[in-house]
Amino acid sequence: MAKLSTDELDLAAGMFIRCLPVDDHTTHVQIQFRQLNVITHDPVLLQSHVKSRHPDITDEDVELHSLVQRGLELGKKINIPKYAAYIDRHVRAERVGVLPPIHLWTPQELSVVQSAHKGGVLQQYLCVPHDLKLLAIDGETQLASHYHLQNNLTDEAGKKAHATAYLSAVVHDDRTPMQARQFFYDLNVLGVKVNSAIALSMDTDDPLMEVVGRLSEEIPFFQGKVERISRQIKKNSPKVVKLQDLRQFVVNMVHGIAGVQYGTKPAPIDHVDLADLEALARDWLTDYTDAFAAEITDREGCVAAMGSVLAAVGAMGRRLLEAPAEERAGLRAQMLDSLSRVDFAKGDHWLGTVLTKTPRGAYTVNGPKQSAYAVYGALSDPGNPAYKAVRGDESPRP
Repeated sequence: MAKLSTDELDLAAGMFIRCLPVDDHTTHVQIQFRQLNVITHDPVLLQSHVKSRHPDITDEDVELHSLVQRGLELGKKINIPKYAAYIDRHVRAERVGVLPPIHLWTPQELSVVQSAHKGGVLQQYLCVPHDLKLLAIDGETQLASHYHLQNNLTDEAGKKAHATAYLSAVVHDDRTPMQARQFFYDLNVLGVKVNSAIALSMDTDDPLMEVVGRLSEEIPFFQGKVERISRQIKKNSPKVVKLQDLRQFVVNMVHGIAGVQYGTKPAPIDHVDLADLEALARDWLTDYTDAFAAEITDREGCVAAMGSVLAAVGAMGRRLLEAPAEERAGLRAQMLDSLSRVDFAKGDHWLGTVLTKTPRGAYTVNGPKQSAYAVYGALSDPGNPAYKAVRGDESPRP
């Protein structure tokens, strides 16, 4: 990257973007979308399957893109409208958020121009020639989402706010396509994706997670016993319940046992009074943990803390949301009385629901999506054969 020094910018040379050079081939830039729109193509239009191609996009552009990027398909394509909505809320300051830098690439060598401002302060600008388009080798979904947002905003104030909002990008110039391919690999493969447990625990924008967070901290039984990081609880861990299982408990209080379909994805709760939900979940969880503290703590010998069981118990609590306030205490007592007859110890009476038996006679635990419906039937439906099986001789627990 050639370093130039001049007192005036030759605006005829190209688009000038405020920058901070890192090395001879790498530059950090502070850029508005209206500038980004000039130096890039909409990634959606660079896909090989696009039938009506933009006149500014050539076959060479599409081929070069295919060398350094994967196609905008499946998850990436579906994510564009959602990412655009996130960007819109971020730009309008409706939420506190962050947009990662977009990594842009060109095989052409670019120049940095140094210009003196009033007071003698020097500012550096990256010059991108008017006829040059850069390709995104990382952050392409975000770039496509910016285009999607600008194309679909209907209010002029929103369009202007987005077009003039500053973004962060890293420009890699004077690098061959093979080097750019390696950069794509380095940026997308070397990093380790966070697991669902960490993702859930870090998502402060999910109102349900706010509820779950307070429940896990304020219900005495759960203090110090909730696994927030790992997807599995280690054998000798003091933790007894996974954060995602507590979340599923609360989700199922809203949606019933069908709530397991959402997994770690956002679940619709627009129709629910969150304060009411939180109060009912606190009461129902407290009742359950008070009654079965020993069984929940004994993860090796009992199933009471397994994800599918918590999902089913949470689904039972949906009745509380649907019941009048004056009937809820009586319902909790009835459901707790029914659960008091359940034998939560691991055994053959749980086969076909929460447990599977290996040829060697060991028990393995089935996941919520696999077994939650069966467990729900065993805990709540007297007409289900498993209902009596998990209750043994139906005598009350001492």
